[in-house]
Amino acid sequence: MRTIAVVNQKGGCGKTTTSINLAGFLAKNGRRVLLVDMDPQGHATLGLSSGATPPAKTVYDVLAPDSGSTGLRIRDITISPFDNLDLVPADILLSAVPEKLASVPGRENVLSRALSEGEVHQHYDYVVVDCPPNVGLLTFNALKASTEAIVPIDPSFFSLHGLAKLLETFDVLKKQTGHEIAARALVTLYTGRSQFVRDVVDEIRRHLSGRHFETVIRHSVKLAEAASHGLPIVAYCTNCAGFADYRALAREVMLMEAPMPAGDLVAAEPAAQGGERPSAPILTPEGVLFTIEAPDAGRVQLAGDFNEWAPEGSEMSPEGTIWKAVVKLEPGRYRYRYIVDGRWMTDPLNAEVEPAPYGGQNSVFVLHVPPAE
Repeated sequence: MRTIAVVNQKGGCGKTTTSINLAGFLAKNGRRVLLVDMDPQGHATLGLSSGATPPAKTVYDVLAPDSGSTGLRIRDITISPFDNLDLVPADILLSAVPEKLASVPGRENVLSRALSEGEVHQHYDYVVVDCPPNVGLLTFNALKASTEAIVPIDPSFFSLHGLAKLLETFDVLKKQTGHEIAARALVTLYTGRSQFVRDVVDEIRRHLSGRHFETVIRHSVKLAEAASHGLPIVAYCTNCAGFADYRALAREVMLMEAPMPAGDLVAAEPAAQGGERPSAPILTPEGVLFTIEAPDAGRVQLAGDFNEWAPEGSEMSPEGTIWKAVVKLEPGRYRYRYIVDGRWMTDPLNAEVEPAPYGGQNSVFVLHVPPAE
């Protein structure tokens, strides 16, 4: 089971939107998902139910039950708004937890203990925790219960400052408790209309090389509409930027389910050639398989060290929405990019990149051929 905290002490950067829609796409792809609302505002709860029927019990009743009440477990309070997706709801009562637990030893571990009870680990593939917009006891509980973190960042000066402070928080958590978080930044609310916005995104990627998602979440009014109807975007609108972007994010997350060393290639099973999902380059018996999803593209090409960066003559072939090319390569380190309708871009599913000599970034992989048995 993977436990992912969606965290940033800055408000308005898309934490809850990311929590709801990542959980929705993971569930749509057959993963069993538990979304834990750890924000007293209860926006994740509201965004998956539209507030029609307030929950009878919330995460408050698990973390800090009132005296005289019987102890509740996570499984006792979950609701199931969609197939494969369960929700641990929250409301304003959650704001009383820090005061109620002020004198309780190990109070930063109450969520960890709650998630370890019962059959939570056996029942879910993912736990996604929506954190409040501050660094306090509730956020520390979420981080102590998680091994990964997604940090949504809207492209602004204040977000860059907040990211630095949040990374300091992760360092403090590691030094004080030995608990380490694998954190990745996610650019949200992206418009790309101004040079400043593009510069901020470049700055984030430059300082967080290998620690950011290639997916960028564009501003989309459909995301707000979906939340107002109590739905994730996957169940509301399939033809909008929000759907495409959160689908891409979910695929990046799922590709980390069985991670390889960053940028390294090993031999894949022959069945990988016929896989329906794109991935970073994969070694197959026929050669290195490059895949990228570009459903609206009319032409996709591949350029890199292996063809002297000449896209002409390096056409990729479409199979549905996925474009593919197989290149026979010797062991070594290679840089490459895709060219989608004339636009050069890095591989959105390969986190290993390096600055290009003439601007932007190149994707990188290392081809290692396993020794013969």
